[in-house]
Amino acid sequence: MSHPIAGYLEEALDATVEVARAFPADKYDFWPAPKSMAVGEQIEHLADNLGYMIEPIAAQAAIARAPEAPADDPLSRLERVTARVGEVLAHLPEDAWQQTMSYPGDFTMTPARAALVMLEHDAHHRGQLIVALRLLGIDPPRRWKEE
Repeated sequence: MSHPIAGYLEEALDATVEVARAFPADKYDFWPAPKSMAVGEQIEHLADNLGYMIEPIAAQAAIARAPEAPADDPLSRLERVTARVGEVLAHLPEDAWQQTMSYPGDFTMTPARAALVMLEHDAHHRGQLIVALRLLGIDPPRRWKEE
């Protein structure tokens, strides 16, 4: 059984990918506000951050990465790294969630804390992307759906 944080993070990241998919590719250069990232830059930034956060966890837990071709566009990169996060956290042993690990930049954290950092960062940028969709007149996907 995977850790409860892993399941919630996977759901949140899936929601963000769904929001990113709502953008037409020709709108990736849209800047919703001064001093903000363009839509495509935000999607790339999310993918970069998730990769940065998950790979030390994968390395410490010896969870190998299958070879893959480079992604050509921001959405493909985000989809791939989101899948990688889910794969790594699903295979992370329960006792590894509280082990301290090193990150580039000379700091440490546990996988549990890293998952919470990813969750917070994801929510922040998903909100920005939702605002950008609304500014473009596109209805964002609903995060919470009625059953």
